[in-house]
Amino acid sequence: MKNEQKIVELLAEMVKGQDRLTDEVSGMKKEISSVKKEILNMKGEVVKLNLNTSENSRAVLKLADEIRWSLNTKRELLSLSQSF
Repeated sequence: MKNEQKIVELLAEMVKGQDRLTDEVSGMKKEISSVKKEILNMKGEVVKLNLNTSENSRAVLKLADEIRWSLNTKRELLSLSQSF
């Protein structure tokens, strides 16, 4: 009888331990789900930032072309004015 009682106590301890583990796993699943959502949001933000960066790069290149054109025009005007 004593051994049976000890077995029952050990089984009860095991069940309690499994319940604790189940609770911990459930909590971890919620945390993982939350982290996944944050990562998805971050991916969206990174895509937006990459698009903005591309637009800014194109704008800078366009501005550089306009500056080159302006400088070339000024050089041509200076050259023409010096020839007269």
